[in-house]
Amino acid sequence: MSTESIPILWRPRPEPLDPVGVAARGRAARALGERLLARDDEALARLHGVAGEDLLLVLGEAPELPWADGATYLGRDPLAPSLLLPTTREPSVPLPLLERALITRALRVPNVPPPLAVLLDPPLLASTLAAWPVTRVRLLMWSGARLGGWIGLEG
Repeated sequence: MSTESIPILWRPRPEPLDPVGVAARGRAARALGERLLARDDEALARLHGVAGEDLLLVLGEAPELPWADGATYLGRDPLAPSLLLPTTREPSVPLPLLERALITRALRVPNVPPPLAVLLDPPLLASTLAAWPVTRVRLLMWSGARLGGWIGLEG
């Protein structure tokens, strides 16, 4: 079997996907966390998420998803149902092929089982399998310490 890699270019998607998640890193992740903390507990309870030291990824219905400058909205394409992809970008390779390759790659890494969020700049695969209900306590733990056993991914 060949181990050659095929370059993947990400081009604008003619029709954006419906958002089912939003991901942010660095300063944008902190801004996203602040937006979430400004919500009441009932609104937070409608969301699920995973977090890493410098990553916050929130899943929910499109109208419930927060906005933050620099965040990326993610959607699900029926051709690759195990992937959450940027809503406005599509790969230059067939989606089912990309999905199979990314799942194969992710299963070799501890703590990155599908379903997977695909982030582009810089590239990152993040598992959403262990998405937890978003709570004020978890957000405060993440924003204050960026530590804790509840972190659902590292990649």
